[in-house]
Formats: sequence, structure tokens, C-alpha cells
Amino acid sequence: MSFPLTLYYCPGHLSFAPHVLLNEIGQPFELQCVSIKDGETRQLAFRELNPKGKVPVLATPHGILTEASAILVWLALTWPECRLLPATPFERAQAIEWLNWLSSMMPASIALRLHPHRVTDEENAWQGIRRHGLRECEQLYQQIENRLRDKTWAVGGAFSIVDPAVMIFFRWGTLLGLDMSQFPHWRQHTDNMLRRPAVLTTLSTEQIAF
Repeated sequence: MSFPLTLYYCPGHLSFAPHVLLNEIGQPFELQCVSIKDGETRQLAFRELNPKGKVPVLATPHGILTEASAILVWLALTWPECRLLPATPFERAQAIEWLNWLSSMMPASIALRLHPHRVTDEENAWQGIRRHGLRECEQLYQQIENRLRDKTWAVGGAFSIVDPAVMIFFRWGTLLGLDMSQFPHWRQHTDNMLRRPAVLTTLSTEQIAF
């Protein structure tokens, strides 16, 4: 199956995982870079595309898809020959569990650490909110480390839609001020990812590094 796709992405953000998957699949697609820092996700043109004001957005012949988890699942189901979903029903449920957790808990805790002004306008409360966010992030990162213990890939014995989603949060750890040396199993998972040509292509395009 081949048809035009356009991924709206911001380098190093949650759109990284769908970007990797598109490169894994190998079908032609277009990219539209959207700068969160410059406020492009708040502009009317983008809001008409995605009223949530978030990346990623995937334009397909069937319509617009938003939310990284939904895009990842759709890509895997559309190109089953690429085997991007785990093999068994239970492992597929585990993959959805991973994606739901990553897309809900992680951004919320990271926002507390990096964007306390979204919680309150009281500047004297921001440092406390940041500290609380850091504690939450440390706990969540430790959970990921524990789940990746002695595993090559996040679910089952093969690469799946979960792995690029896990990978991008490793990069965010340093930005959050975490000591990532305390997560050796996650580091190994990231190193495994860095051996995949699709990941290297994505990193080169987005001009980010690990």
C-alpha cells in the first residue's frame, strides 16, 4: 500500500516516535516542521489542522490523525508486513498499556518540572512545583528502568511501536536535570535503538542527538 502522508512534527518531541516508524516502514512521506518554541502550534493555521494545538499530526488520505499513540497504532495496522506490533494478543495489549501510560503520566509530570506557570501565576510557587515535578519524573523514570531490565526491546522479543516512544523520553531526562547514569538498562535500550537505520535517519533529519 502506498499513498501520500504528511507528518507535522517538532524535533525532539512526541512526534519523534511516528517519525521513526515512518522511516521504518519505508513508504514515501512528507514532513512539515512546526516550532513549539516559536508558537506555531498556537497559530490559527495549525489550530485548524489540530484544535488541540499539539504535535504530532498525521495527514492521511482518510483524514487527520492526532495523538502519537493513535498514529503509531494506525501505521502498524496499515503496514502489518513490517511487524511493528508485538506478536501475541497479550503483548499487543502490553504495547497499548505502555503507550497510554507514556502519553498521559510522562507529559504531565514533565510539564510540572519545565512549565510551572501553567499551574499558577504565583511565581513564588514555581520552585516548589518544579521540585515536585522532578520527584515525579524520577519515580516514573525508575519505573521505566525497572520495566526494561534485561530486555532488548520494551515488549516481547522484537522492536515495536513502543520502543521509539520510550527512547525520546530518555533524551528528555537530561533536559529535566536527571542523572541518566542511574538508568543503565534504559541506556542499553537507547543504544539498541541507535543501531537501527530508521532511528539514525530520523535523528539526522530532526538534527537532535542522544
